[in-house]
Amino acid sequence: MQLVDTIAILGGYLSGLFMLLMVSLITLEIFLRAFFNTSTLIADEFSAYFMVWVVFTGLAYTFKEKGHIQINVLTSRIHNPKIKYVLEVITMAIALAISCFALYYVIDMIKETYRLDIRADSMAETPLWIPELGVGLGLGITCLQLGALFLKTILNPKK
Repeated sequence: MQLVDTIAILGGYLSGLFMLLMVSLITLEIFLRAFFNTSTLIADEFSAYFMVWVVFTGLAYTFKEKGHIQINVLTSRIHNPKIKYVLEVITMAIALAISCFALYYVIDMIKETYRLDIRADSMAETPLWIPELGVGLGLGITCLQLGALFLKTILNPKK
């Protein structure tokens, strides 16, 4: 479980790195336009790619830190701890299944994009498997985090 938490923390750092890259690129673009009346011509495209990396590589860390919004309309009204526990396990199982399902198809998409050498329809002609890799990596780390939490909940139920 500690290894999975460490991987999630590394994902958080990676997310932060891409946030810094995005801010730096946008700042550079503003500076070039304001003082030199020119452009990088790639700032909007690459900042969008960086945003994908920020969001997906930060998912598991946010989950680990309990930063996701949890809607507890149903569970807040249930006072029986056993029923709450069962609902929690079912919810985690569904989240894990959906995340693993998405990961499977994202990996398939990345392989296909790489195999077909699909590129962005832009001046940079960026190979699209590169930004897609951020989605796959982030979902992979999220699946690990969800799986670890699921096992922890099953093995150590709250009394």
